[in-house]
Amino acid sequence: LIFRISFQTVEAMSWPGSKPSRSRAHVLIAALLFGALAERLAAFTNPWYRNARSVQSARTRPQLHASSSELPDKWKAGPAEVYSGVAQKAVYLMKENPTLFDMTVDEELEKLQEQKEEEEKRKNEMEANAKEDTLVLRRRIEEVKMNDRIRAVTELLYLKVCRKFQQLQVPLIPALKEGGDVRFGNIDLKALTSDIYSQDALELVREHLFRIIGQQGNPSFAGGMGVVQIALFQAGQVYAMSAMFGYYLRRVDQRYQLEKLAGNFGAWGEKAPETTSNPFSQDQGAADSLKGYIESFGADEVQSMWSVTSMETQMAMESQVTALFGDLRALKDKLVNALGMVSSPEEATAKLEQAIKSKEVESLRLTSDDLRRLVLEAVAYGSLLNDSEKQFDCIYELTPASTRIMGVLTGEDDEGRMLNE
Repeated sequence: LIFRISFQTVEAMSWPGSKPSRSRAHVLIAALLFGALAERLAAFTNPWYRNARSVQSARTRPQLHASSSELPDKWKAGPAEVYSGVAQKAVYLMKENPTLFDMTVDEELEKLQEQKEEEEKRKNEMEANAKEDTLVLRRRIEEVKMNDRIRAVTELLYLKVCRKFQQLQVPLIPALKEGGDVRFGNIDLKALTSDIYSQDALELVREHLFRIIGQQGNPSFAGGMGVVQIALFQAGQVYAMSAMFGYYLRRVDQRYQLEKLAGNFGAWGEKAPETTSNPFSQDQGAADSLKGYIESFGADEVQSMWSVTSMETQMAMESQVTALFGDLRALKDKLVNALGMVSSPEEATAKLEQAIKSKEVESLRLTSDDLRRLVLEAVAYGSLLNDSEKQFDCIYELTPASTRIMGVLTGEDDEGRMLNE
């Protein structure tokens, strides 16, 4: 409903206030790449393709596994590394004593909030009395402290999401940077679907999944063991867009459920239930489904709802995608250089297949079941990140999100990043 694997998807990811910076050639290549991906995924519906690919031997690299049926004794957090002292402590508790994890994280957030308030107080006092050269040095020190604090909160936020996956008993998939053959193993998909979403949101997750897989209405999807080989960059963008879809979907669904509940209980007044302040009074379709509710949004509401609230959340999402797939910007550049100039989807598909075959670009070989697992995990990651962000914001004042394009997720150039990697 919201994101399509197409050029329109890339355009939709431009942050408010940013200026498009892609050339006409890059626009054409981006559109053709996504068209090639859709065609490749749609090949799952071809029985000959499934059978032929399934009998091929797994050659390139060792298979990667992540199965809930073989959960380790000591839980491993997600693929991203954490470095701050508070995050390292949280990782230890997640492995050794998970029951103390949430309480400890809340305590660390309270301490970080106190530090933030104390630094803000000292800053105001210094600016009122100190000399200019002293202020310059002091501001630099405060900037370093602020960046360290943002990094620590980001890592705690990331681990909070990992903890939610631990509670669902679903291990996050391992890093895929090396490409090759991928097998994630079997899990109970209920943990990534009905255990997380309302019935209204679940229907949109289903539409999003089928739109990506290219299997809508195909009964063979449920047990699909067809194998597809796609560029690592394409897989990374599928994950990134799905994670952002999950983040936005959670926010919209919570607002929808709240407004629907308020309308049912007469929160807009018993004497005038049809007043324009009731969002369901003008459009029956909006009251009937979450999809109709989203379609009733005006331009201002869309811009408000389709934005990441905090910088820490932006960075936590970027950390997950980068840990899984590497830098999407570098992968995109390599893919564009391998394809060269293309003039049609057919030519793009042929060149992409040749680039993958000759190993000019990294690729993944995975079954339709594993692709479904990847998409559902990404959507769940975005949704649970939204939940964790709200919980954190009740204790620690998160940093307002910047208007920069999140190039780590879109593959675009990303100048002016807040923190050096």
